[in-house]
Amino acid sequence: MDKESIEVSDDNIFLQQLLDKHNICAKQLALWSGRAASTVYKYLSGELTIPTVVWRSIFERTLDISILKLFTGEISCIFAPLVKIAAKPDATTMSHLLKMRQKQIKCEKYILQILDDGKIDKSDVHAIANYKLAFPDMISTQAQIYQAITNEFEKVTK
Repeated sequence: MDKESIEVSDDNIFLQQLLDKHNICAKQLALWSGRAASTVYKYLSGELTIPTVVWRSIFERTLDISILKLFTGEISCIFAPLVKIAAKPDATTMSHLLKMRQKQIKCEKYILQILDDGKIDKSDVHAIANYKLAFPDMISTQAQIYQAITNEFEKVTK
C-alpha cells in the first residue's frame, strides 16, 4: 500500500503530537500498550485505528488532559488527576492540605464577591484567570482530603 492510498485520520496526527510533546518514542509506547512497534508505526501512519489501550497507556503516564478531550469533545468539564496519598497521612501532610484548602476557600470567596457585584475590572480579570489555572489543583487538594477522611473512616468502621 503506497502512502497516497492511506487515508490518514486526525487521531494519528494527535498521537504523533502527544509523543513529541512528552518525548515518547514509538518503541516505548509499544511496551506500555503491549503492542508491537510495527503496529504503533501503523497507528502513526493512519493505517490502523488507534485502540483505547494506547490512549490509556499514554494518559496513565502523562496525565495529559487533552487525551480525555478525544472522548468528551467540547463538553465543558474539568479533570484533575487524583494524587495518591498515604493510607494514614502524617500530621504535616494534613496540616499542609488544610492550609491549602483554607487559602482556596479565601480565593473562592473573593471570586464570588467579584461575580456578585457584577463589576469586573482589570484586576478582577487577572484574579479570575489565576482562579481558572488553580482550579485543577484545588480539586486535587479536595480529593486528597477526601481520601484521607474516607481511608481513616473505613479503617475505623471495619
